[in-house]
Amino acid sequence: MKYTKVQNLSIIFSAFMLAVSAVPALAQEAVDIDASTDITLSDVTISGESEDNINNASNEVTETTTETGMLIEIGNTTAENTTIIVRTTDDEGSTEDVTLEIESNSSIQQDSTASGDLSDWIAGDQITFTADEYTNSGAMVAKKVRNRSFKRHHRGRNGWIEAIRTDVQEVDVQWAGKIYTLDVSKARMVAGLKNPASIEDFQVGDRIRARVVEDGDGNNLTRDATIMVALRRGKDLFMRVTRWVVPGVITSIPEELDLPVTIEVEVSDSKFYEKGDVNNLIGAPGTKILVDITEDTKLRRRYLGKAQLSEFSEGDHIRIIGRRDESTGHLVAKFIKNNSVQRLSVAYRLGKVIAIDSANKSLKVNLVRTKQTHKSWKVLTDSETAFHKRGVDNFSFEGIEVDDIIRVRGTANRVDKTVAADVVVVLAHKRITPTEAPTLLEPAE
Repeated sequence: MKYTKVQNLSIIFSAFMLAVSAVPALAQEAVDIDASTDITLSDVTISGESEDNINNASNEVTETTTETGMLIEIGNTTAENTTIIVRTTDDEGSTEDVTLEIESNSSIQQDSTASGDLSDWIAGDQITFTADEYTNSGAMVAKKVRNRSFKRHHRGRNGWIEAIRTDVQEVDVQWAGKIYTLDVSKARMVAGLKNPASIEDFQVGDRIRARVVEDGDGNNLTRDATIMVALRRGKDLFMRVTRWVVPGVITSIPEELDLPVTIEVEVSDSKFYEKGDVNNLIGAPGTKILVDITEDTKLRRRYLGKAQLSEFSEGDHIRIIGRRDESTGHLVAKFIKNNSVQRLSVAYRLGKVIAIDSANKSLKVNLVRTKQTHKSWKVLTDSETAFHKRGVDNFSFEGIEVDDIIRVRGTANRVDKTVAADVVVVLAHKRITPTEAPTLLEPAE
């Protein structure tokens, strides 16, 4: 496989490293409450970017990539955006399934470079694509896609089988109010798990896709099929789409973050969704799905740099590229880009509420699960702070109680031991004893 990558010159970041360890700690800065587990530049850098670049990036870097591979999946061809999955092979013989996003302005071509139609494409076709590769999030957005298997003389015919005549190897296919008669005597056929299949493996009512050529009789409604594939039989999907691009909002994260871990996400509206799509196995916007995060999942910040799972919080807006596990129904994430995480050295820690100041909307907390022995910290909230509690809609500051265990994300002040909270999540309500949590901070004076 040959490919080229050209740096997008419209987005340029300086590539110098800050000597962070040599700079004295400021009185007020974005730091982790538990300094022993600060998320630092060395934890998140991918390509030698500075902390300033990561914190202040306003766009994601892209590169232009050209590759060739085999089409193995094709998504909804009538939604505003869709995906195709192309299996590429490198010089060492290793394969990778690329989730290629197709937008309304992506150029779709036949082998002759004439304009093509995704609804005519079939798994197994050879595909060459040029795409913008988003180097941080892993997204691949097609600029041009060329089907090398769809020749100039080919035509696509799609529809439902109306009649099958096995004695003469013909099927009648209804599409857009017309009946097309296809001679399948020389066609390669696939029907569900049968590959290769024969005409006997198809049924009236099957939703099929065929590639056809002229049969020379001058009748546009009769063609010779070169390929015929059954897409669906009733509610049974034969060509299931398992790879997905899903935007969503995190609704629940486990307290324990040891991998592998499963989070709950509410699907957001997107250009990949079309109401009534029978092949949508993920769910309509508003559906809650379970997403598996493994050691192979790449977690990314909004524009630049790796993210840590400990930085994730309920309410975060994320974008997932992943594969649906047919045995569990979960979406196994390959990439997760967290659009709510960008700044480095922000406080993310569990705490136990020991006092509530309702008038000033602040909390006094003792940290849990840390060996640090600092004084208690004050969590400051304001009108911009987001509050969440598992299983509770429209949660607010007023719902927090003493002894609640909370997770806080915000900017910390080392001098006066305060955290200006961006997000506060109530995980549990429990009075923790020293036996249960021997590493609690010392009580406030």
